[in-house]
Amino acid sequence: MRKDSIEKTYDVEWPGWSLDNNKFGKDFDAAARIRMIETGRKLLPYLLDYANPSLKKILEIGPFFTPILFSDELENVLPKDKQISFLENDQNVINWLTGKFDCNILKLDINASTFPDALKQKMTTQFGVYENYYDAITISQIVNYIDYKLLLKNIFTCLKSDGKIFINNVIDYGIPELFSEKRPTSNQEIINVAISLGYKIEFREELPRTFGEEPHPRLILILTK
Repeated sequence: MRKDSIEKTYDVEWPGWSLDNNKFGKDFDAAARIRMIETGRKLLPYLLDYANPSLKKILEIGPFFTPILFSDELENVLPKDKQISFLENDQNVINWLTGKFDCNILKLDINASTFPDALKQKMTTQFGVYENYYDAITISQIVNYIDYKLLLKNIFTCLKSDGKIFINNVIDYGIPELFSEKRPTSNQEIINVAISLGYKIEFREELPRTFGEEPHPRLILILTK
């Protein structure tokens, strides 16, 4: 598919991340951004399965310019009084999100040593509560870029006792230059870490590769407390 035809189908010219100034080559060109959009939507059927009127407080971690929580499909089934939050640290993305959606922003760097205390402080300041707050949390296609163990450990507290965490990830897929040294080495490692932190595995599935660039099967994992 030609680049110009891709751009006519999807808006992949993102503020602060211009295609003309893309320094990551094929790992983040127009075609790669399309893959990001399409594979992010792999989580949508699972979210729709769990969507119900009680699913009101939802956090999407690392939405970048492809947030799934405001997709048309979910908009039709989530309650009108839902409260959607995004955890994001890129100011270009934050400006874009707040300009387009009615949402709360937790501007935090997951990889910072101060993340645990900052998360507690931000939530307490913005919502008046830290523990047992979210009905659902999504973590889609960012696990390779973060200290995922630190993240899973610290969001455990702010998840309700019957809340769900939805994970969508392909090991070692994305922009290698930005990968974290603390990323997982396998799907099984993610599962083992989640169990060790006290989560229960409600659902797990490995999806076959959608694109040739994906080096491993895609993990869809739903956790609960």
